[in-house]
Amino acid sequence: MGTAGLLAGPSAAAQTSATDTTRLVAANGLRQQYAHALRDTYGLYSGPAYTNYVRPGTVGHRFFATPDEQPATIVYGGQTYAGVPARYDLVRDQLVLTAQSRTSELRLVSERVARFTLGGHTFVHLSAASVAGSPLRPGFYDLLVAGPVAVLASRRKKYDERTENSLIVSEILDRRTDYFIRQGGRYYEVSKAGDVLRLFPKQRAVLREYAQTHNLQFDEAGREAALVELVRYQATL
Repeated sequence: MGTAGLLAGPSAAAQTSATDTTRLVAANGLRQQYAHALRDTYGLYSGPAYTNYVRPGTVGHRFFATPDEQPATIVYGGQTYAGVPARYDLVRDQLVLTAQSRTSELRLVSERVARFTLGGHTFVHLSAASVAGSPLRPGFYDLLVAGPVAVLASRRKKYDERTENSLIVSEILDRRTDYFIRQGGRYYEVSKAGDVLRLFPKQRAVLREYAQTHNLQFDEAGREAALVELVRYQATL
């Protein structure tokens, strides 16, 4: 499927022990449901091994929304797999599954993943060829608005190690989320209302009035919601 087709939309002591046990039971149940739902999953579970690169005691986690597995729908190698227990590593930009043996983890070959849904979000993979000459890097992007004018978010985390008092301290930090609009086959990085207005000169006045009337906030806290609302409104004009 081409990039335009992808962006047009689809045709998270005792108490700790108890929590860990609950998570393990939930994860095992999710995997069992999936094993019963699909017979032929060899194509999906054929990726390279996923190595845990995070030191014990690291503050924070590297996954999207939650460190626990979530049911995902994955379009992989041209096939659609539903209800797959998965995690999305935001540091390495990799989709991670537990191997069918349950003794190890694997990562899917990103170039073979067309899209996946996880935690209520749809992520699409953009190849090196599709983003050549644009401000984007190849990888997975959260498709916030699908259509002729699409809004995408680049969600990433950073793994940091440093030495404090002769001890190695490690933590995982949220990096700034970057936003992009795809219009007319080209990508544009956007962060404020003016960035959006410049893309629609004929509708500039109407869009500015809408943003002001509805008090759309483009600060860090409100930027995502404001971009989504403004672009969705533009689609109605």
